[in-house]
Amino acid sequence: MTKLLSTALALLLTFPVGIAYGQPVPDSTPNVIDELALGRELLNDMQDTLGPMDSRLIEPIEQLADNLMMLNQFDEAHDLLDRAMQIARIENGLYTDIQRPLLSKKISNFANRGNWEAAKENMEHLYWLYTEKSRFIDQELIDDLLELSRFHLRAVAEDNNLYQGYHFGRSAEIRWIALAVAQTLWSETDARLVPMIYEQLLQLHLQTVALWSGGPTSYQLRKVGPGLEAMRGRYDVNETFYLSGLGLLNRLYEIYTAGESPDAEALAMTNVYLGDWHILYDKPEAATEMYRLAYKEMLAVGVDEPLVNELWNQPMVIPDTKFYSTVEAAVVAQRNKLVTLDGEASYAYIFFSEWSAAFPNVRSPLSRDAGNDSVNDSNFALFSFSLAGVNTVSRRFSHRYSSTVSMIEQAELLAHYLESPPEEGLLLAKFNSLTFRPRLVNGEPQQAAGRLKYDLASDTVQ
Repeated sequence: MTKLLSTALALLLTFPVGIAYGQPVPDSTPNVIDELALGRELLNDMQDTLGPMDSRLIEPIEQLADNLMMLNQFDEAHDLLDRAMQIARIENGLYTDIQRPLLSKKISNFANRGNWEAAKENMEHLYWLYTEKSRFIDQELIDDLLELSRFHLRAVAEDNNLYQGYHFGRSAEIRWIALAVAQTLWSETDARLVPMIYEQLLQLHLQTVALWSGGPTSYQLRKVGPGLEAMRGRYDVNETFYLSGLGLLNRLYEIYTAGESPDAEALAMTNVYLGDWHILYDKPEAATEMYRLAYKEMLAVGVDEPLVNELWNQPMVIPDTKFYSTVEAAVVAQRNKLVTLDGEASYAYIFFSEWSAAFPNVRSPLSRDAGNDSVNDSNFALFSFSLAGVNTVSRRFSHRYSSTVSMIEQAELLAHYLESPPEEGLLLAKFNSLTFRPRLVNGEPQQAAGRLKYDLASDTVQ
């Protein structure tokens, strides 16, 4: 391992332990077919001129493989990527940096055709190249590590559920390394660390959902250590995740208080997310206190009162998909999560899109899926609901009792647009699994009513 990366990895101990890899896009198929034909012609011409193993062939081979993957022609794409890697190794050696994006595409190609065994093997090799053979610490290394971490999260949803625990562990470990590298390259209080830290926070929430869902993943998350059969109790692990999340949020406070002029608005927004975290882990009093504080701080730092009130005017599903350091950015994102339907233009629906059959009642944690928050014409259900303000009445969900702020008091299935819908009770159970940030008036949680459009993952419809 290089000295620079060793230094970065050593910083990993300072953190609490707790994708460009998209699916093919069919809409542009005619253009891709045309590009494929042109790509083949270009490659043939270059081979005739340069020979079969010239390094200048790598780029056109890679572009040709990209188009083949978009057309689901995985076998030929695999052969071309193998050839490109062979050329790179002959030209520059076994561990040249140029082979890493090629290896990433091989992983994506294996995953897209469902061969996760081969994908995992190559993911481990790529991880080894990043951690043992990196010559420099730079932005590219950080980006590559984050993409590999996100690809493990994709695998959580798509690989056999027996490997979910492995993918969770690898994803978190790689992101810690990326954070350590970034901290070495930038500083401990650089604002560019914020989205990376928040991604780790979102993964802790996903692991908490898996913990209470039972099955092999819950078992793996509860194991005391690798290779050991002893297990911790669910409540103990739940508390560990909660405390680890507090540690991550504290890192955000440290970032925004650094320097001569602390970012007061970002600190107020951090209190919003801290309140969300308390709600997710059933700490209603702590959540209410943080929301009150955040509301007062926003007004105190000079944020326009109408904008502050818009932020708090309606409940929203948490955890949020991104961390927003300004009220304006959060409000714009919140507006984008509202949709109107044909015939009901005057009524706005909160929008929620679930991830997959493996995790049906949570949003995707992957940036490549951010565009999924859009209006679909099918495969969704519509609900009306009312929420309490402050409520500490216990309810039973996922084999545990919990008390909550902004608890769902009433939910009604208004309509669904599903070809093979589950029974109404299962659809209502999906809605009732959601957690909401409350509506605030003058800093105090209030009762709220609304409607929600719930997009079901296509692989969850039976």
